[in-house]
Amino acid sequence: MKKNRERPISKLLFFSEEELQIIQGKMQEAGMTNFSAYCREQLVKGEVRHYDFQVLKEQAAYIGRIAGSINQIAKRCNENKSIHTNDVEQLRREFLELKADYLERVVKLLRKIY
Repeated sequence: MKKNRERPISKLLFFSEEELQIIQGKMQEAGMTNFSAYCREQLVKGEVRHYDFQVLKEQAAYIGRIAGSINQIAKRCNENKSIHTNDVEQLRREFLELKADYLERVVKLLRKIY
């Protein structure tokens, strides 16, 4: 065993096949793959909370699309040495949409957590 472990105390548990299947099902429902972490959460807190970060992944993808738009505008500026007002306005609209969507999603996530 590693000397500088954060949790140096080990405990051994025994389960029947049925009990282990139930536990694995509950771990899967909670979105956890680490048995030790799942057990600690259950034993110390009496519950396991699972947070779905799919919303944040979608948000990151949306930000990536806006970044692509910015890169296209920058490329056009470098090629033509000019920029169109329409490009800037489109970028501004996309940014404002992103900001509003982000704030709405963050508020929803915080309400779920608390």
